Amino acid sequence: MRLKNYLLLGIASLGFFISLTIWSFASPPGSAPDDDFHLPSIWCSHGKVEDICDPEFEGDGFGKTPTPLSPSAICFAFKSEVSASCQSLMFSWDDKSLQGSRTNENGRFPNGFYWTLNLLIGENNLISAISMRIFNGLIATLLLISTFLISNSRIKIALVSSWIAVIVPLSIFTIASTNPSSWSIIGLGTFWAALYTFLNSDRTFIFNIFTSSVVICSSLLAIQSRSEASPYILLSIILVLLISEKRFIFKTKRWKLILPILIFIYSFFSFITTPSTLGWSTGLPGGDPNRNMSELWFRNISDWPVFVTGSLGGWPLGWLDVPMPTIVYFFTMIIFIGLLFTGILVSNFWKTLSLLIIISLLIILPLRILALGKNYVGENVQPRYFLPLLFLLIAFSMFTPPNSTTILLSSAQLTLIFFSSLIAHAFALHYTLRRYITGSDVIDWNLNKNVEWWWSFMPSPMLSWIIGVVGFSLAVLVGLYQIQKNSKVLN
Repeated sequence: MRLKNYLLLGIASLGFFISLTIWSFASPPGSAPDDDFHLPSIWCSHGKVEDICDPEFEGDGFGKTPTPLSPSAICFAFKSEVSASCQSLMFSWDDKSLQGSRTNENGRFPNGFYWTLNLLIGENNLISAISMRIFNGLIATLLLISTFLISNSRIKIALVSSWIAVIVPLSIFTIASTNPSSWSIIGLGTFWAALYTFLNSDRTFIFNIFTSSVVICSSLLAIQSRSEASPYILLSIILVLLISEKRFIFKTKRWKLILPILIFIYSFFSFITTPSTLGWSTGLPGGDPNRNMSELWFRNISDWPVFVTGSLGGWPLGWLDVPMPTIVYFFTMIIFIGLLFTGILVSNFWKTLSLLIIISLLIILPLRILALGKNYVGENVQPRYFLPLLFLLIAFSMFTPPNSTTILLSSAQLTLIFFSSLIAHAFALHYTLRRYITGSDVIDWNLNKNVEWWWSFMPSPMLSWIIGVVGFSLAVLVGLYQIQKNSKVLN
């Protein structure tokens, strides 16, 4: 039986990694938001290196990187009808000449993400950029499966539910990119589960060592990605302590509190020493300072749900130039709302308090940032900034408190979730491929027709799409099986 379980987990891991890899190839380098900053920042994270980076002037936040990474190379940004073929008309990926770019030299973002991916730079810029995307997919797969393996049944249910509910389409697109938000999603999507397991397990010393390693890896990924990830880590620690079985007093294992305390201190230090990329206290620039505040608040409250629906298909991907069809948003919302309402049927005081904190922050944070910058919803403040809160919302909703009735999903519910996830993912991947292969002005189910851009070494676009869909479907199928199996264990 154990062999069967490990075999299924292996299939799920392989399927998820294959799907992420297909997403890595679904768009060209430069297609993730602000890649005109993030790619040069990766190349320049180790300072001056011949043919890779020339900072020119120390401390000004600018430098020279290979031509294919310069802002002008992202010729398709904001132009959904322009395919990725425009790049081949402008430059060769083998071009070693350096052009001016913005970089992270001033420390606008934590440098860990950029410094690590810099290690993957090789002779070919294109292969280097794709290798970084695949590497992020590998990290996501390994960390998710490691967290699952160490967790007990109630955490397994919550962990898998949160990833199934929130992965399509923004999360999976971002993970398979060179945007630091990929590490935020991976780290924050697993940290809470690993920390809960570490604090509440009574297993061997070796198990505690492995579990603490997962906790440290997931927290470092998040903290070294974006400045707003640090307060999300702080939030996760507080929430885990609230729902913990040994919430405030660890009579025999108080030493376990050392790890979350150290992570809390490091996260807090990182938060106060790194410039805020989200505008916690100032807002994001770009709004109209003459706007009436009462009108601003009313309009933004009216459109606030975009910060939930936007991550689930209601907001374009990439440079806001990869529109998702309504069918994606429709089926992802079925899963998200279905799991949220199913989970809150089983609750206690501490779980309810945790959910209220998450929901309050999900409402207050975007509205506050919009108001400070005098922005309307849709201007400058994007749903992906709050995406980690959606993982926490579903995870804590589907968490079964000790001594409570088990959260059970019927076979009909599991079937609906599977097909909803399959359909949403299939259309999201298809529309993403279509946007870069021909531009979104071409509407045709057959991705092999009128191909303007594609990889010479990859299977055809349609075959690649099928491989990605099958891989993702296998991962979701096994995930739902694990939810049902672990629910029966608790029951």
